[in-house]
Amino acid sequence: MTAYSITEARPKLGDIVRRAAAHEQTVITDHDRPIALVVNFNDWEDMEDTIAALRNQISRAEGVRPVDHEDAKRTLREAAAEAAAQ
Repeated sequence: MTAYSITEARPKLGDIVRRAAAHEQTVITDHDRPIALVVNFNDWEDMEDTIAALRNQISRAEGVRPVDHEDAKRTLREAAAEAAAQ
C-alpha cells in the first residue's frame, strides 16, 4: 500500500485513481497522520457487504433478530401514514 501526503498526492491524483482501479489502495496523510484511503469502488462495496454480513451474524449470535429491509420500509410507511392522519 502506497502513502502520500496531501501535497504529494495532488499532482499524482490521476495515477492514484488508476491504481485504485487496479485494486491498489493508497493512503493520504496530513502531517504524517492517515486521513483518507483511496480504494477501488467495487472493493469498497464488497467490504461494506462483508461488514453488514458480519454484523448480522453477531446480532444473531447475541439473540437479536435483524429487521428485514422490506419490513423496515413497511413499518416506516405505516408510521408516516399514521402521523399524517393525525
